[in-house]
Amino acid sequence: MKSRKLLSLALACLMLLALAAGCTGDSPSPSEPGTQTPGGNDTPSGNGGTDTSPAGTDPYTFTYYWNYDWADTSLIWGEDAVSAYMRDRFNTTVVMDKPGTSPEEQIGLFFAMDQFPDVMMIERDSTYQQLIEQGKLLALDDLLAGSKYAELLSEGTVNMSRAADGKVYGLLNWATSQPTGNNGWAINKKIWEEMGSPSLNTTNDLYNYLVAVRDANLTVGGMSVVPLQFSSGADIIADQMLASFGVRRISGVAEVGGELKLHYTAPGAEDAFLFLNRLWNEDLINSDAFAETTEQIREKLSVGRVAVYCGNDITSALATEVRPVLIANDPGNDYIAIPSPRASGVTDVWNSVWYSLGWNVIVITKDAENPERIFELIDFVHSNEGSLLVSYGPQGVLWDEMDANSFPILSRALNSLTSEENDELGANGRWTLLGNAPYADQSKVAINARLPADEQDWVTNAQTNITWRHSMYADAYLNISTNPQEPEGIAFSNFELQDSIFIPRIITAPNEAAAAAALREAVDTIYGQDFALVEAYKTAVFQANQALLR
Repeated sequence: MKSRKLLSLALACLMLLALAAGCTGDSPSPSEPGTQTPGGNDTPSGNGGTDTSPAGTDPYTFTYYWNYDWADTSLIWGEDAVSAYMRDRFNTTVVMDKPGTSPEEQIGLFFAMDQFPDVMMIERDSTYQQLIEQGKLLALDDLLAGSKYAELLSEGTVNMSRAADGKVYGLLNWATSQPTGNNGWAINKKIWEEMGSPSLNTTNDLYNYLVAVRDANLTVGGMSVVPLQFSSGADIIADQMLASFGVRRISGVAEVGGELKLHYTAPGAEDAFLFLNRLWNEDLINSDAFAETTEQIREKLSVGRVAVYCGNDITSALATEVRPVLIANDPGNDYIAIPSPRASGVTDVWNSVWYSLGWNVIVITKDAENPERIFELIDFVHSNEGSLLVSYGPQGVLWDEMDANSFPILSRALNSLTSEENDELGANGRWTLLGNAPYADQSKVAINARLPADEQDWVTNAQTNITWRHSMYADAYLNISTNPQEPEGIAFSNFELQDSIFIPRIITAPNEAAAAAALREAVDTIYGQDFALVEAYKTAVFQANQALLR
């Protein structure tokens, strides 16, 4: 017998985060053509579904295994409105399971016993490949024909998910057709207004503003204001400033003329590093930029000691951990997400990257007795209709009507539910067996837009208006990681070591000439350790991916 456990609030919280933080963006607004909307007339109603299952009407139970030890199990399928609706509509019961030991050990036990759960949620990694190679997974191509899943994903995305034999074995969880990303820039509203609210569109604007802040000798609580604060890590500093100069590096390389080249050699890279060196030598960047902890940075942000902030995941970091403290202590102050400053001649600044393949995969194993019934339910959950249900509950509870694009008009905010009400409803994405990112994000944007300006969500607005617009589609870069046991993998490991040494050395060089010399030394050293092999390998994968995406 397969072990069977119950779904818990931890799973609910995870899915709530996926809905609240969002993962797609720069999409058409809910009123624009091309917005995905729930299809069909089977709007989930509060009295359960009456449809019978075309794959079979007898009661059916299957196990849905999460290969994550944090997926606690305490909720029971059918004991809340959302799962009861699906139970009645499909005459199916889902039993959630998770590892009884570490995920790695549990997978090893499955292989040793040659017995697997009906459905598994796993990473797209070597374990997934092993399951495919050993014939443990069901090829899904026949099931995909005519499915909602196939309708909602582009052909290129589906092609990118195919295994070496050309078949599809995994359903992409939270796959998307629209940008995601939370990296970028934000400014302290009070300081910016005190300095005359200057334009910050260009890197020259940024430099002049940082100099003005430094020369104003501003203090908060007796401590000096930091003109420019990066989130911790030399890589983050380099990535974000390279982006402002038109360079988007991924895994140590950037596209140059259709090939992937060492990022130090890309057009604009030298200017970006010399600009950072200038900011460093003129005391415009915090002096402990390469040694600060996240807690130290958060403390400065929370008390308002940072004029400009740049880094990874600015929306989550500022929204949940910084802004509430800042506003409580200094009413009227806030952080404002801004478009990324760009160097002269730069058209696109990509602070983040997004991949259409989403997070992980859901697979159906060959041990499943009725894969058609399983796929039918999972395909419904992934559909826009199913996403409406699992996100906001059946009609008649939180919503009675939908807008012109079939997004619910909420009579009550999701976050206003008590824990008891939330358990009874079962919404907030806790039963998301396969995530539909475009619907989750577009519905979130539509709901937020209907609120008064002072009640709208800061994160949603920052993502919609700023960070998603500075995120690059990067499916062509998938699978460019090198094998550490192959010559190109050894060369890439050497690069990573040298990169971690040279980035701080270039930025903190005593003057521009020394910084330029350090950059040249970095290039010579890295190429001297066979980085050309890395470029050739990554370029080959990159170009093959581009062919699949055409």
